[in-house]
Amino acid sequence: MPIDWNIGKLEDIVEFSNGYAFKSSELLSSPNGDCYDVFKQGHINRGGGFNPSGTKSWYPKAKAKNLEKFILKKGDVLMAMTDMKDNVAILGNTALMGINDQYIVNQRVGLLRPKNDYNISYPFIYILTNSTDFLTDLRKRANSGVQVNLSSTEIKNSEVVIATKDINSKFDNIVKPFFEQIFINNMENTRLIQLRDTLLPKLMSGEIDVSNVDISTDKLSFSCLNVLIEF
Repeated sequence: MPIDWNIGKLEDIVEFSNGYAFKSSELLSSPNGDCYDVFKQGHINRGGGFNPSGTKSWYPKAKAKNLEKFILKKGDVLMAMTDMKDNVAILGNTALMGINDQYIVNQRVGLLRPKNDYNISYPFIYILTNSTDFLTDLRKRANSGVQVNLSSTEIKNSEVVIATKDINSKFDNIVKPFFEQIFINNMENTRLIQLRDTLLPKLMSGEIDVSNVDISTDKLSFSCLNVLIEF
């Protein structure tokens, strides 16, 4: 390790907080009015990554006026703090939020936001927390019972190598554009999925007629475009 690098703790480079402890009775099973999606552990993929089709719950925005610190921002890193003892799959894995002000974080999900002291941004935190060495060490320090739990203290005490500000800035400049493109791609995928799920039942029921669509070219005919525009 270069002599001007240091060994520190995760809390040296991130602000860590727990998600909000919602009561089950407070959560909605379908969006009713203006709501936040509730980010739960089901939104975290095995091995890391964000699953937007995970556990579905909503919380009214009108009731969240004092919960600003739990409303997720683009670049927030979300960690699974609980897993099943007999099948540890996502414990310690993280997902990356790619959109502002759509989700609010639930309990047993850790929220990690990079500090600015070392010029470290979200790509480094996300890659670090899903790395094999980091997860192996963190899982060894979990509390074991019927469920396996990570404490806030153990998460924050995880050892990390901290490079110089210059190196961290160079890393961020190289890697961040890739993550920004991933965010764009994910948003486009979500829009296409929503369009598919809306149009498919209409096509199956005959509500939308595509019998005159010209499929001999690689572009939609005007008749099909008109259907989409009218929709």
